Amino acid sequence: MGTFLGENDSWKELKKPLLFFKLEEIKEMFKGFEIVKIDNIEKDDRTGLGVMKHWHIYNVVAKKI
Repeated sequence: MGTFLGENDSWKELKKPLLFFKLEEIKEMFKGFEIVKIDNIEKDDRTGLGVMKHWHIYNVVAKKI
């Protein structure tokens, strides 16, 4: 199970050392696993500090085969 930042996340504009992924890249990382579920979430919402931003995250549930 894991959560990954998607390529459309607004934190990408910060030019910080963060990793952003495309769906195809995530599927490639999980070769050798059975992907049970991938949620692709894009929404505008607040951070933990109350700042608005655009979120693009993938939530992945997978098991080793």
